Amino acid sequence: MPLIDTPKSPLVPKLKGLHLFGFDGAPCSQRVSFTLAEKGFKRARSVRWNDDSAGACVAPPGTYIFRPVSLIKKEHLTPEYAALQPNMVVPVLVHDGQAVIESMDIVDYLDRLVTTPALVPSDADAAALMYELIELGKKLHVSVRYVSFHWGLGRLGRIGREDEARIAQLESADSPEQLLAFYKRYNRDAIDEDTYLGHLRALEDGWGAQEARFVADGREFLTGNSLSRADILWAAMVLRIFECGYPFAARFPRLNAWFDHVRARPGFQAGVLAPNQTMHRVFRFKAAVERLLGGGLARVATR
Repeated sequence: MPLIDTPKSPLVPKLKGLHLFGFDGAPCSQRVSFTLAEKGFKRARSVRWNDDSAGACVAPPGTYIFRPVSLIKKEHLTPEYAALQPNMVVPVLVHDGQAVIESMDIVDYLDRLVTTPALVPSDADAAALMYELIELGKKLHVSVRYVSFHWGLGRLGRIGREDEARIAQLESADSPEQLLAFYKRYNRDAIDEDTYLGHLRALEDGWGAQEARFVADGREFLTGNSLSRADILWAAMVLRIFECGYPFAARFPRLNAWFDHVRARPGFQAGVLAPNQTMHRVFRFKAAVERLLGGGLARVATR
C-alpha cells in the first residue's frame, strides 16, 4: 500500500471525498491529474488550496476538488503548506481525511480505489517491467528538475533569499527533495554545465532504452499493449522536456510516436493539457526562440 501520511495540517480531517493539492504545470502533479481522468473522475471545481469553508470541503462523488498550490507565488514554501506536505512539493491527495503525499503512491492509491481500467499489466513480466520503469523514472526525477530549470525556466526558476531562509527553517534534513541544497547552488550559478549535461545524458539513456523496446517488438505502450502506471510517469516526464524544446521526433522517433499516442488520449487532454495551456505555450515559445537563435536543447542533444 502507498504511504498514508498523518499531516499536522488541521485542514486534512475536514475534507470529504477527493481533494488534489497540485500545480497544473508540475510533472508530478500531472501524473495524478492524468490518473484521475483515466479513472473517470471529473474536476468539480478549483478552490484556494487552504479553503476550509463548508462548501469547499466536500467533493461530490465521481469528482475531485482541485486545490491549486502556486509554485510561482511560492505558496509551497510556507509553514501552512509544510504542515500538509513536509517536503514542500506537489501533489498531495486527500481522501476522506487521509493524505497521500508522493505522486506515484497517489497513483497506486487511486488504482486500488478504482480498479478499472487497471493500470498494472496482468502479465507478470510486463508488471515487473512496469515497476522497474517506475523506479527508474523516480531516479530520473532529479534530472528532469535540472534540465527543465536550466533549459526551460532559466532565471524565472530562481527564488529569493527570504524563500531560502524559509526552506532552511522548514525542510527536514532527510527530505528526499533537498530543495535548499539545490536552490543555493541554482540561485548563485554554482552548477556547472557538465552537471546539467550529465542529467540530460541520463535522461537520454532512459529514453534510448525505451526506444529500443519499441523498435524490437512494436509495442503500443511502455510495458506492452495497455496503458500502465509507467506510461503515466514517463509521459509527464517527456512532456516537460518536450516543452523545453528537446527534439524527440529526430532523436527518438518511436518514443515520440508513443508520446503522441499517449497525449492524444482523452484522459491526458483533460487531465494534463487542458488545465495547463498557458504555461505549455510559454515553454514552447521560449524553446522555439532559443532554437532560432541556435541554442537550447536541440543544440546539445547527442542522439
